[in-house]
Parts: sequence; structure tokens; C-alpha cells
Amino acid sequence: MDDFHSDEAGREARREPADFGSGQIANTYCDVSLPVPLDQAFTYSLPETLRHRVQAGCRIVVPFGPRKLTGVVIAAHNDAPEQAVREALRLIDEEPVLDASLLALGRWIAGYYCAPLGEVLRSMLPLAAETRSGKIYQLTDSGRDAARQLLLEANPDDAVAQVLALLERRSLSLTYLKKKLPLAANAIRSLEKKGFIAAEDVVSDRDPIRSPAEHLRVSLGGASEASGLLKLPKAERELLAFLELHPGSHNLAELEGTVKNAGTAARALAKRSLVTLEREPLSISGARERAPHALNSAQQAAFDQIRAAIEQREFRVFLMHGVTGSGKTEVYLNAIDAALAAGRGALLLVPEIALTPAMAGEFFARFGERVAILHSAFSDSERAGQWRRIRKGQASVVVGTRSGVFAPVQHLGLIIVDEEHDSSYKQEETPRYNGRDTAIMRAQHAGACVVLGSATPSLESRFNAERSKYTLLTLPERIQQRPMPRVDLIDMRQEFLETRKVATFSRALVDAVTERLASGEQTMLLLNRRGFSSFVACRSCGHRIECQNCSITMTFHKRDRRLLCHMCNYARKVPSVCPKCESEHIYFLGTGSEKVEDELHAQFPEARIARLDRDTVTGKKHYEHILHGFREKQFDILVGTQMIAKGHDIPNVTLVGVVSADVGLGMPDFRAAERTFQLLTQVAGRAGRGDLPGIVLVQTINPDHYAVRLSAAQDYEAFYQKEIQFRRFMHYPPFSAMANVLVRAIRQEDALRMATELDLHIKPLPENIKVLGPAEAPVLRIKTEYRYQFLVKSSSRKALNELLQKAREFARGRKWGATALMMDVDPLSLM
Repeated sequence: MDDFHSDEAGREARREPADFGSGQIANTYCDVSLPVPLDQAFTYSLPETLRHRVQAGCRIVVPFGPRKLTGVVIAAHNDAPEQAVREALRLIDEEPVLDASLLALGRWIAGYYCAPLGEVLRSMLPLAAETRSGKIYQLTDSGRDAARQLLLEANPDDAVAQVLALLERRSLSLTYLKKKLPLAANAIRSLEKKGFIAAEDVVSDRDPIRSPAEHLRVSLGGASEASGLLKLPKAERELLAFLELHPGSHNLAELEGTVKNAGTAARALAKRSLVTLEREPLSISGARERAPHALNSAQQAAFDQIRAAIEQREFRVFLMHGVTGSGKTEVYLNAIDAALAAGRGALLLVPEIALTPAMAGEFFARFGERVAILHSAFSDSERAGQWRRIRKGQASVVVGTRSGVFAPVQHLGLIIVDEEHDSSYKQEETPRYNGRDTAIMRAQHAGACVVLGSATPSLESRFNAERSKYTLLTLPERIQQRPMPRVDLIDMRQEFLETRKVATFSRALVDAVTERLASGEQTMLLLNRRGFSSFVACRSCGHRIECQNCSITMTFHKRDRRLLCHMCNYARKVPSVCPKCESEHIYFLGTGSEKVEDELHAQFPEARIARLDRDTVTGKKHYEHILHGFREKQFDILVGTQMIAKGHDIPNVTLVGVVSADVGLGMPDFRAAERTFQLLTQVAGRAGRGDLPGIVLVQTINPDHYAVRLSAAQDYEAFYQKEIQFRRFMHYPPFSAMANVLVRAIRQEDALRMATELDLHIKPLPENIKVLGPAEAPVLRIKTEYRYQFLVKSSSRKALNELLQKAREFARGRKWGATALMMDVDPLSLM
């Protein structure tokens, strides 16, 4: 990316942080960045008790309007503001949770991606489990007057009267009111609208010993010898007696079977310091001991260059282009060894949660307790525990998904971004950062080196390597000289002409699956579409059933017996008649992964079949269960979406089938061909990774499309040359900087008016900027909001940023809502 490495850190900072080296400086004020959609820091005065303690990077609780919010201190100082300021309430951290380099990274993200700094800093901290927030309701003055009257006249069973009666005595939390009164929510909304009650947001520390029992270990505390002097309940005495007879730490959940009420007793004893409660260390299933593999010549050459950069402590970006099965992971492991040997930490990013357990297993086997795991499938307490281990230097090797790029790794020397091309690295909510590009900027600040690994590098990364901005490393062959799988294209148009049937599976694919079942080998089948049927329609009038919140058709999910919107998750029952003409002729069109699984059961009743998509897995245990079962040959066939296409190394898979290679080719997005090529190449690479050769059967109705044809030939270089010509001709990235700007409103006429006003404001445009739009977004309505789109392209990233900042200033000046203007810099999707 042009100008990507320009030094924009500090754009959002109002002041540099004070020097806290001695810890003795007293500061009267602090500037706090709050998680609100406003581009400014807020100044607060510090009470005497905090003036020697507050440092940049600490979290602090401050008043904000009627609420109390937790923000991050970005500077502490003695410069008196011109206007009166409110006093900060409470300091959460005695030591900074974000050091100077992470604060600088946060400022860069805020400036580059046009996001409020407070929301950026909130996304960088997985510490929500350590505090709890809620609402406290109290009567206003007018509410007290109304309460006296209403309580005299209203029915005592009326929910509004009951809420008023409770709040007349004291302020109460929302949780308490809902628990006490089932209908409290509606009553509270009504009273708030009338101004009779006011809510206050409160933040308090969460007791760490309230974690679930399975996450805690208990051991005898130092004061146990005094326990006999205390009058303890029976359960607590029995627990102490057990711990005295069985020294060491014990899992609290497992102890429940031996000592009755052990959990309650342990927590009570911990408050008296009679026992110690600690979080259970993370365990990863699938971790297996194995010796490091010897590197082949290509691996060794790549590793030597990476090691030299680590030892010289220089910032460099390596693009490691290795075919599927070429041993990229082994190079990663050796590079991390080199970083640890140099006294530095390492960070590995993977795109999907599904890849984390398998990758973490490899790393635990190699590096043991020095490994920490960070990803969103963990509970809040698990993530916070891992984050604290990293911050303390107890874990110097971190494996994580996108947000893992913010892990506070000490003495960071190496960042690896596996499957660097993957769109999962792009955040879809504010701040819309790209984890890969953020990793590069973080490494530049830390003087670390970056390894971007992929069998199908993004065009932007490959272009940067071509311009010598990145160093290209190649692994052209599979390890142990294993052959690449044979890929055959099956023209489904010809299949129909020969069979006169519209079938999900071609004859060749059915025969190939049958052979694998007979030989005890395994099969993976890809269809990158969820659900059973893509949409439901009426044969009489042609009406398609759409989501009530979004302008897209709803997908039929047979197992749940419902229609589901994949944009907003709105669900409804399948209608028995057409909602428009009341015809009974409802039919289901299109095929999803659920339907593929269903037809496989009918075609191969003896086969053991598993499905892996976002409908079958809801957390890390589901991912691990399915993948571990397939790896251990408990299933013969694994069906799934793109989640099965990357990173999985299962030696017994000798057949990969692509049910439809055409899903995604027709999307209104200039990256459609690139995504299709990457997906097909990646899934083909799952076949033949063991001693047995593999084959890949790709069903398509577009066998002549260059993305399909070149993925079958596994010719990345030819695809790159063809696609880069298209990008150059159309001035798409990497030949321009791009942003997608959306104007959103509940009413369509409001969205159109606002988009028109913004269009007039940003014109005339500089010569080096082109704007397409405003026009209706490809999906006009999502989550009840109508959307109009501007596509901005510029040869100068600085000019692009200035235009976007101008648009933001306009929206603020017109007092648009917080979500009315959405900006996506370097978008990966234009939908």
C-alpha cells in the first residue's frame, strides 16, 4: 500500500504523556479517551489520592453526562484547561495496561482508519471480565411528584406503579428490577420517556474468585494454621481438612465430587486468605509431542533470511509464498525459536478460530507453557487471564486471531501472519482495521520482523514484493517431495445434457466418494454457502420471502425448521402459504451446506458425516470436537463452508470435492475472481497431505473462467499477472488507495437526502481523487437502515484521508447520528 508506513502516529494525541520514570510526579489533570463516537479526549481533574498514581495507558472511571464510563488515560499533566472540568472517580489499574508503543499503535489506527480513538483503545483491551457495568435507576424530581400521585390512584398490580414504589425507597439496578418484576423492562422504558426516572451507568470491579469452578484451582493458604481458632461452617472445615491431607492445588469443579459444597466453601475461605484461588491454566486438546522436522533446502533458505533479520533486530517484511503442504508451519516454528533465543517474543496470527486449536497444539508441543492463546471463542475471563499472563512476561509466544495483534508481548521480535490473504483479518465493525496491516505497523514500531505466509498471497502483498517493499520467500514444492493433488474440472452443464437431471453431485464425484469409503480414506466437500436452501419463493406469483430488516432473501435452515437472515439473524417460521398471494405452492431453491449433508446421508447411508460451518459450531469446543473427530477418523466425510478450506493438515484426506466453484464469482465486487481463486486453491491443498496421493474434483458451470481454470492448474503466477492487469487498467488497489463510504438512515428519504448533502459538500474534488456515487449500496437495506454508497479512489493516501476527515467534520457539524456515516478504508468487501 502506498504511504502505508508513513509516520502518522500521534495524530490524535493532544499531549505527549508525562514522564513517569521516578513515579513521584504529581499531576493535577488527565486527558481520557472514552469509548464514545467522538474524536476528542476529555480532560478531568484528579483528586489528591490519584495525583501520584495516574499514568498514560491506565484505565480510569470518570463521569460522562449522567453516566460513569471507563476510559484510557492518554496523558497526565498540570496544564489547567480554560473551562471547568469534572473530577475523575476511580483508577482501575496501578500499572498501565497499554504501554507507549500500543498507545501509539492505537493513535495510528484511529487516524488511518478514521475511527474514534476511544473505540480503538476499547477494542485493544480484552479485560471486560475484570469489571462489570450496569445501570442504576433513581427517581427524578418530577418522578417523585408523579409517584406520590400514581401510587394513590394506580392499580397496585400495575408494573409502572410497582417500579415507582421500589424506586421511592432507594436507587436500584436494572438487574434487580428485572428479577423482582418480570414486566419491569417496558415500565422502565415508559418512565424514562416521561422523564420520571434517570439511569446512571456504573462500573465496579468484578471479583476474580467468581469465575466458574472449572476455571479455578484451590490450594491451602498461608494462614491455615489459624483455621482451628475460627468457627467455620462444616463445608469450610471439611475443605480445609482435605487440603491439609492432600497438599497442592486442585481443580475446584473436580473437588465438588469429593467435598460437598467445595465451590462455595473455597470462595468463602479465599476471602479470609485461608485458601488460594487461581485461574486454571489453559489446556489445548491435540497437543502432541514431536521432534522438530529437518528443513528442506527451500525451507532452510527462507528461515536463514528470517533469522538474520531477527538477530539484527531490524524491521523487515517477508512474504513467504509456499504451495499448500510446503511446510510453512515448520519455518514458523524455527523462526520463533530464533526469536526466543534472541530474548524476544513472538506473535502468530491465524484467520479463523477453527485453526487455533490445531496450530496451538503444535506450538504447545514445541514451546510448552510459554504459549498463550487469544481468540474470541474464549470466555471473557479466559481471555483476560491469558492477556495478563502475556503482560507479565509469563508467555512469550502468542497464538491468536485478528485481535491478537494487540497482545502485550514483551520485547516483541517477530510477528507471523498465517494465510495473510484471508478476509477474516479485516474487522467488520468500528474500528475497521486490517489485522495484517496493523501487524506490519506494530512491527515497525517495535523493530521486529514480519512474516506473511500464504499459498495464495493477496495481490497487494505480491505487488509489494514485486516492488521490493517486501522480501519474497518461496517454497515451491511440498515437503518430502509429495506430489500436488490432481485437479479435474467437471462441467455441470455437460453433466446435465448427458443425464437430464439437475443433481447436486456429478457422477464422477459420487464414484470418487464411493471409492474412498471402500478404502477407508477420507473426503472433504466444500460448498461456501450456509443453510439448506438459498431462498424460498412462490410458484404462483414469484414472490421471494425477504427479511423484514434487510433487503435480502431469507435462507431456509431445515434442521431448525426456520428461515434465517444471514445479515441480521432475524428468524421466522416457514410460511405454509405465500404471504403475498396466499398460494400454497411454496418451493425452495438453491443449495447450501446443510442440504449437501442431507443428500450425502441419503446417497451414502453407511457413511459417517460431519458438517463444519457457522450453524454447527458456536464455540471453541464445537470446533475442536468436529476437527479432532475427523482427524482421528471418527468421520468419513467432512462437509463445510470456507472454514474447512485452509490450514487443516489431515493426512488421510485423499479426495476434496467442490460442489460449486461458482459461488461468489458473480458478486458485484472487483475482488470476486481473486477470492474464488484463493478459495479453490486453498481447499484443493487439503488433499494428499499424507503418504497417499490426492485428487480434487471441482464442479462448475464456468470451466473457462480464468479464476477457475488457473486454480485447477494451481498456477498462482499466471493468475497474478492476469488479475494485476485488470487492477491496473481499472485503477483498483494496489494502484490506488480506496475507501467505501456509506450514509445510513432508518428512512430511505433521509438517507438519500444526507448522501446528496455530503456529495455537494465534498465537491469540487481534487484532481487525484475519483468518487463513484452516491448510489444505492448493493444491499440497499440492512438491519432496518437504508444505505447509500460512495466509492472513493485516490492515487494519494494523504489526499484520501483528508477527504474522509472532511466528510466526518461535515457529519459532526450536521449532528448526524453516531452510525449515520460509516467509513471503511482499504475495504475487502463492497457489499
